[in-house]
Amino acid sequence: MPETLKSNPRADALLDAIRNHPQLPGLGTNIARIVAMADSKIESVQALGNLVLADVHLTQRIIGIANSVGYRLNSGSGVTTVSKAIVLIGFEQVKLIALGMMFVDQIPDAERAVAMKAELIQALQASLLAREMSRQLAPEDREKAGIAALLANVAKLLLVMIDFDRFREISRRVQNGATEVSAANDILGMSIATMTKEVLVFWGIPDTLVALSSGVASPVESKQVQRLDRIVRLAESTAQRMRQPEGPARDTLIAEVRRQCVANGGVTGEAFDRWMVAADAQLAPVRALFKVETPAAAQVEESFPEGTVIDAAVPVTGQLNAVGKPANSRELILSRLQDVTDLIAQGQGLTAILRTALECLHTGFGFTRSILLLRDARTSRIRARLWCGDFTQAQANQLEIDIDMAGDLFAAAVRRGSDLQIQNARDPKVVQRLPAYFTNACPRTASFILLPIVSDDSPIACILAGREVPETEAISSEDISLLRAVRGQIILAMKTVR
Repeated sequence: MPETLKSNPRADALLDAIRNHPQLPGLGTNIARIVAMADSKIESVQALGNLVLADVHLTQRIIGIANSVGYRLNSGSGVTTVSKAIVLIGFEQVKLIALGMMFVDQIPDAERAVAMKAELIQALQASLLAREMSRQLAPEDREKAGIAALLANVAKLLLVMIDFDRFREISRRVQNGATEVSAANDILGMSIATMTKEVLVFWGIPDTLVALSSGVASPVESKQVQRLDRIVRLAESTAQRMRQPEGPARDTLIAEVRRQCVANGGVTGEAFDRWMVAADAQLAPVRALFKVETPAAAQVEESFPEGTVIDAAVPVTGQLNAVGKPANSRELILSRLQDVTDLIAQGQGLTAILRTALECLHTGFGFTRSILLLRDARTSRIRARLWCGDFTQAQANQLEIDIDMAGDLFAAAVRRGSDLQIQNARDPKVVQRLPAYFTNACPRTASFILLPIVSDDSPIACILAGREVPETEAISSEDISLLRAVRGQIILAMKTVR
């Protein structure tokens, strides 16, 4: 059990650095948001999808994993949208991957990136093992075990980010035979587990997860919490040994864990082996993404001659320009529009089709936030109903257009069916024309487009998509065509799908 944190200049300075680091408050907020998504209800899936879509690199990684060999065989075709990726990979696993990946893009140099990926692989391995080990428990307990095992490594991930020298010194001492507890106490003034506890409490993570992640579960805790604590500790221990290079030494370490597990844990060796195989298979796409996958054994040549198979690969986000738009925007949008067409042909629900169409526009153009507002039946009011990216329900509650309102720029555009682009929403001449409900709901938006959706000469919806930087140039005729293609699919779906 971690020691009670006493006043220590080194520990105090490190914790202050974490609390005051410019990147970490946002990271902690997003981690807390993911942790709070307790199940896979429709609302949680949408919230998770929005959080993924708010980060173009995370979006690309999740779609990349969904298109890896194991998942691609089950999908039947390429996966181009985050919504479909979440369904294919699984809500719980996407949560864990998103939690881990949030750390990777914070690293500016190659040496720290290598260390970060190694620690992240171990954290994800422990998380997947904990989920497998708790498979017979209630879903919420399995979820707690998986998240706690991942967050148990949060202190090392943060050390790589903000104090790499001390991380390397702890690692060096452990390699030379010191225990991690003694090395961390000497270098940091506290143990890794105590640092984990302090950080998670600061981020507002629930008490039970803090206890399970940092190993501070009290003997007076419920039997269920104590059981989860044993699972998390076993998953951590196993993952720590699995990061060793493959070979006899690694096999011996894992065999010892297996022996202890069988002797003390009341499970069979076959069950332990199943845990290992299942967790390793789930982690394989992430390893491949980080290019640390073990090379496969040589296979008999069964490939097709070069150039004979039509490429069905899903396009990935290309290089971003100054405002965040992918260079291959057209390719991305046309690829994702095929998903919308397929969903309409399959008779899928209207909400799924509309969300996929909105995601197509959002990722294709690299917007910060994209919102679909729908008209309430038999009223003049159009309200925010679906969105992608950096946008919340509280903001959505403020975004409402009354199309009968005189003098309202947005209402006039929707009434007339006029597409609107504002390249710089901070221009004083523009600011005075913007509706208060927009500036209240989207205070950081610096440029945006408004696309009315009209059916039979009657406004039925509109799309509002924007960025937090001004646009450097007016929208091109090619982009106008792409935007209208997405809008056309939305109109088709709203007319034909019930």
